[in-house]
Amino acid sequence: MSEQEIREGMLLAVWDEPPLDFDPDTLIRRVEQKKSRRRALVAVGVATAVIAVASFSLPGLLPRENRDSQLAADNQTSASPAPAEAAEKKAQRIGDRLAASLGARTPSFKEIYASFGPGRNAVYRTQQTQPPEWRHDEKEYSGFLYLTDGIGPTALQVTVSRRTFTKNNYCAGAPLCQEVKQKDGSTVHQVEQVYASPQVQQASVAREFDSGLIVEISSFAYNPSNGVGQRETVPVRVGVLTDLVTDPDISWE
Repeated sequence: MSEQEIREGMLLAVWDEPPLDFDPDTLIRRVEQKKSRRRALVAVGVATAVIAVASFSLPGLLPRENRDSQLAADNQTSASPAPAEAAEKKAQRIGDRLAASLGARTPSFKEIYASFGPGRNAVYRTQQTQPPEWRHDEKEYSGFLYLTDGIGPTALQVTVSRRTFTKNNYCAGAPLCQEVKQKDGSTVHQVEQVYASPQVQQASVAREFDSGLIVEISSFAYNPSNGVGQRETVPVRVGVLTDLVTDPDISWE
């Protein structure tokens, strides 16, 4: 033992009031035990510090790909599912896209805009006394596509529904009734009615999907949104109506 260790042992013996049968060997063993215990405590403290530092630095040591994957997984786990689009917002979005499509095909038309909402029956909005209440999961919608041409303001009527559709009823009495198959399997029915008049009084197209969805766009010799504005003939014929109902940028379903 070194002189310093003997001195520490003697001091410990003085502090602890040595017994009468004092034994130097016992004193030396006590000193060794205290030194061993002190080394063990120091080793435990160092190991704890190393673990703590490693836990903070480990994410930074991982390859970037692993870190990005881990962050993406955490975000996917914590992110809540996106809320479903409200029925009224979806209806108006489709109406706006339809108005843009009509404007691109007939630049002579002015003031083109849509007023769409959920439900099978199109509503003339100025006649409403209070805001309508729609089911959030409403699948049918309708509305009017307003436009102004050289004669004046009028509108097209649009209905998207899952009603029972029969070609015979749709074409009843029409001098023009034909169907055009589409690449996606749907069928476009084209109808023009004269109603004992020399001019076409109604032009309509109905796109029939395999799912049962029916999209109808109709043009009348008057304004269907308010029943006024009588004309000699319709403002839009079946050719343009067919382009509208088959526009690939409009998702009807």
